[in-house]
Amino acid sequence: MKYSTLFFLVVISSVWASGQSNFEGWLKKKEGFKIEPFMMVQLWSSYSTGQEVFNPELEQYEPVEGRFNVELRRARLGFRAEPYDGLKFTIVGAYDLIGRDVLSGQVGGGNNGSLPEFGIWDAFFQWRVKKESEALNIVGGYFRPQLSRESITSGWSVNSMEKSMSQNYIRRHLVGAGPGRAAGLNLGGLLLADDGRLGLNYNLGIFNPLTLASNGNSTGAEFAPLLVGRAVLYLGDPEMEKYKIGYDINYYGRRKGLSVGGGGSWQGQTGVFRSSYAASADFLFNWGHLNIDGEWNLMWREGSRLMADDGNRNFTYNSNTGHLRLGYNIIIGDKAVLEPSFMAMQFNGAKSLAGQADARAVGAFSGSERTYDAGINWYLNQKNLKLMLHYTWREGDAGEAAPGFTGNQYFSQSDVGAIHRGNWLGLGLNAIF
Repeated sequence: MKYSTLFFLVVISSVWASGQSNFEGWLKKKEGFKIEPFMMVQLWSSYSTGQEVFNPELEQYEPVEGRFNVELRRARLGFRAEPYDGLKFTIVGAYDLIGRDVLSGQVGGGNNGSLPEFGIWDAFFQWRVKKESEALNIVGGYFRPQLSRESITSGWSVNSMEKSMSQNYIRRHLVGAGPGRAAGLNLGGLLLADDGRLGLNYNLGIFNPLTLASNGNSTGAEFAPLLVGRAVLYLGDPEMEKYKIGYDINYYGRRKGLSVGGGGSWQGQTGVFRSSYAASADFLFNWGHLNIDGEWNLMWREGSRLMADDGNRNFTYNSNTGHLRLGYNIIIGDKAVLEPSFMAMQFNGAKSLAGQADARAVGAFSGSERTYDAGINWYLNQKNLKLMLHYTWREGDAGEAAPGFTGNQYFSQSDVGAIHRGNWLGLGLNAIF
C-alpha cells in the first residue's frame, strides 16, 4: 500500500471517529433492566411393567423385570432479559433424563454418565419491530419451528404427565432430531380486534436443520432450508395479549375461547429425500375450567430406492400422527385446584414390507402405535408448582415386519434396540423457580 493511501485512510478514520464521539442517537438500555435467572425441574418417579427386549439370537422378545425408577425427566437452567424496549433474549440449558433407566416404560434416552451432559436447549432473540404494536416480531436463534401445537408447547404446560409423543414424529420429520430445535429466523405477529374477541396469530420461518451429514453439522452436498408457517384464529378470549413463541393449555378458568390453527412445512432435496413436507391442523378450547386440545399432522417424503432387479423405485411416502386431550379443573374451596385429565395419541405409518422399506429409505417412521394417559394434576401454584399421578399404557403394530422391527417409538429404545414398550404408573413434581 502506498504511503499516500495509508495517510488518507488514517485521516478519514480520525474524522469519522471524532464525529462518532458526538453522536447522541444510540439506543438506550431500559432503565433498571435486570437479567432474570430461572430454574425448571420435573422430578418423576415411576413403576413400569410389561417391557420386553428383543433377543436377536433367539429371534424373540423377552420380558424384563418391572422396575421402580426416579429421574429428572426435564431439568432446565436459564435466564432471560429485555435490555432494550422491545428486544428480548432467552437462553436455556438442559440436563434432562438424569437417573432414567432405559428399560423403564417411558420414552427417552439416558443421561447417566459419570458426569451427566448439559447442553443448550433454547437460545434466541425476539424483537418487536414497532413500539406499542404486536403485529410484527422477528425471532432469531436456536428454537422450535412454529408448527404443531404440541411441539411448541412446553412440557410444563400440558395436562398429561408426558407430552403426546406425536410431537416426536413431527419434530423428527421437520428437523431430524427429537428436541425439535434448529437455528433459524421467524417472522410473526399478533393481531387483535379492539374488543379482544377476535384475533390472529401468525408465524413464518426459515431454518437450517443440520442433522443429515458431517456428524450432524451440515445438510450435505445438497442444500435445502426448511420453510415453516402457521396461523391461529382466536374466537372469544385470545390465548395471549403479547406475542410469544410459547403456549399454554390451562388458563385456570380465566379464558372462554377457541383457537383454531393450521400450517405446513416444505424442504427440498437433501441426501436423504427429494422433498419433505407436512400439513398440520390443531385446536385449543377453553371454557371456564374445561380444557380440550388436539392436533393432527400429515407428513410426506418423496424419494427413491434401488430394487432387487436393479430398477429404481420412485415413491412418495406418507404417515400421520396426532392427539386429543381433555382436562377439567375442580376447585376445592380456596385450597386446591385438581384437574383430572385424559389423552389419546396415535401414529400411523406403512404396515406392508414395501412401504416400510420406503420409510427407511427416506428416514421416516412406519408401523403404528397408540398411547393413552389418564391421571390427575394438583396445581399448587398454577403450572409453577404441580403434583401429578398418572397411568400410561400403549399398543403397537409392526404390520408385516419381522420381530426386531424398530420402525417407531413403541418398538425402539435408544441404547437398547428393538423392544415392546411397557406401561407405567407415574408420580411427578413439576416446579418452576
